[in-house]
Amino acid sequence: MSPLESRACVFLLGLCPSYAVYFALQIAAPAWLSTTPERMACLAVAAGAHAAICVVGLLVIKRRERGEGLLADERDRAIEARATRIAYYALMVGAVLAGMVMPFNNGGWRIVNTALLAIVIAEGLRNVLIMRAYRGTPRLAY
Repeated sequence: MSPLESRACVFLLGLCPSYAVYFALQIAAPAWLSTTPERMACLAVAAGAHAAICVVGLLVIKRRERGEGLLADERDRAIEARATRIAYYALMVGAVLAGMVMPFNNGGWRIVNTALLAIVIAEGLRNVLIMRAYRGTPRLAY
């Protein structure tokens, strides 16, 4: 597994479980999180779990590499550029929904959670596309 692919895997494994639990709590038990400090604490726990998983994963990767630098060639940069470009469009759709459509009918935490979901989906999509590009057949970036 290439270093960039393993980093994408670590970020995806940190992102999905922590925010899946966060959004599951938001959907399944909204009465548990009725005040703003409770919602902020839940979000802080999810973000903290994501950060902890990523830091531990990156430390494991760094220990396994032992001094090898992260060398990105043209193919690596093309894979990352393509994945980032596609994820950007997903993020923009979510941002338009949260910032331009929802304020007319919704407010407060619904908008915040929609924007956060757009960020999580875009970052997850980016990492999935990076991992898929390394596993698939070589192709041009565009």
